[in-house]
Amino acid sequence: MSLVHSYIKHLGVNSRIYSMQELDDLLSAEDHPDYMKKHRAILIGDRVRFVASLFTLLIPLWIIVDYILLPLDVLLPIVVIRLISTGHFYYLSRYKTAENDLKKNLLVLGGLLINLPLTFFASAHFLTPISDQEMGHLALQLYTILPYVAIGLIGLFPLSVIEGMVISLLLVLLTITGWSYYATVPVDQIFAMLWLLCIILGVVLFAATLQLQYMIALITRADHDPVTGAQTRKSGMQSLVKAFEQAHVHGGNLSIALVDLDNVENIITEFDYATYDHVVVEAADILHDDLRHSDMLVRWGEKVFLLLLPGTDCDGAAITVKRIHNKGLGTLPDGSPVTASISVCERVADHIEEWSQMLEVVNERRDNAKHEGKDRYFLCGDKVVQH
Repeated sequence: MSLVHSYIKHLGVNSRIYSMQELDDLLSAEDHPDYMKKHRAILIGDRVRFVASLFTLLIPLWIIVDYILLPLDVLLPIVVIRLISTGHFYYLSRYKTAENDLKKNLLVLGGLLINLPLTFFASAHFLTPISDQEMGHLALQLYTILPYVAIGLIGLFPLSVIEGMVISLLLVLLTITGWSYYATVPVDQIFAMLWLLCIILGVVLFAATLQLQYMIALITRADHDPVTGAQTRKSGMQSLVKAFEQAHVHGGNLSIALVDLDNVENIITEFDYATYDHVVVEAADILHDDLRHSDMLVRWGEKVFLLLLPGTDCDGAAITVKRIHNKGLGTLPDGSPVTASISVCERVADHIEEWSQMLEVVNERRDNAKHEGKDRYFLCGDKVVQH
């Protein structure tokens, strides 16, 4: 068992997967934060348009090869099929989803990839009757390659394992249906072709997952504070604006809380910079552990954190803040607790019309908590609770 454990650990280290959470993020994108989904939606959309633009040029050019290989009575319907395929690619090259929605962009990606197998499927109807001719057989074999091209394209996109497998399953079913229905692949070769298809599929799924892994690492590095792991102020501001717009459109709740650590400036004087960093990191870890997956932790300043709580009303925010306040935010080397002055603002209860107003209100309440003696929190309606 120790050998198996060692081998699994070796695989994890060399694939740079160090935790089950990182593995879960590669298996499924369901729990990815909104900012990650937005970045991925933008990248997938851009690459779909690029690939579609490329095939808008390549598909019509292949008509030259069809003209050389096919008789006129077969060439005409094949040209029509190619023009329809080209029209579809051209449409996708110009299409852009509203607000860069990830699910819509994944559907568009699926629409892009099934174009080639469907082109093969439709063309095989006209090519199979002339497959006994040398040129007709060659043309049919060339069209049989199209599903492989579609599967190969999967590797260009950052996809989770589940997303890649769903899209791949659709392509494989279309390919096998075409092979079987029109007998384009001899029976004695179909298992060898399937085996080759599976190998190619495994490689492109691995490539797609690697892209997702590196994308997560790069975005996390760019949008997150390297010390605490919380979002940077710039990234957090973008998340706040987006969350406020969504809540405003749907009439939903949105709460934010400002957590300002008390007397942290004295830590450097009484102890050292290493202790100061340790206190800030420990506080960030405690705050993060108390949040839901949909909530966001932002490092708003050197010793200030912003909690972004989508879909949370005043009562829900009060429960979160009370839990954090009672639990504490760590201890100093001398055993004294690390406290904080906390303020809360909720969009509906505080009658907020602009996201900037939320920051003004929460800053004012935080200042009031500081002025009234620290180690306390102000809730909606300026209700104050002290330790």
